[in-house]
Amino acid sequence: MDPQSLEQTKKTAIGLSLAIARGDWSAVDALLAPEFSYVGDGRPMSRPEYIAFMRNVLCAAMTEMEMKFTRVVAEGDLVALEYENAMTHSGPFAGFAPTGQRVTATGHLIRQVREATVVAEWQTTNALALMAQLQRAKG
Repeated sequence: MDPQSLEQTKKTAIGLSLAIARGDWSAVDALLAPEFSYVGDGRPMSRPEYIAFMRNVLCAAMTEMEMKFTRVVAEGDLVALEYENAMTHSGPFAGFAPTGQRVTATGHLIRQVREATVVAEWQTTNALALMAQLQRAKG
């Protein structure tokens, strides 16, 4: 794959995270292939389940997201992303009442990109560190 194509593949992979963080659901819809599949922390989701989780769980609970990508590596149609997502805990999440505190989620994604859409995603999140932050924030 030529360098320009790899840059576009990275842009698509990053663009999905940024669209979710902004709550731009029309962009999310456009960036996800119809056959999109997801496995995150061992839990598979279909395209509709993924969108519903991101919209109604993650983005309802965590607002003012500031995504940073500390490492981005692309090869062929795969993009590996290491991320940090600083956000405000504004709604109920994983059994925690909203605290109004800033927390940071970290993790890794691998996204498969074809024809400027994401067709698959595999994610691991440092959930233990996030839960510890929420526990401290609740006082």
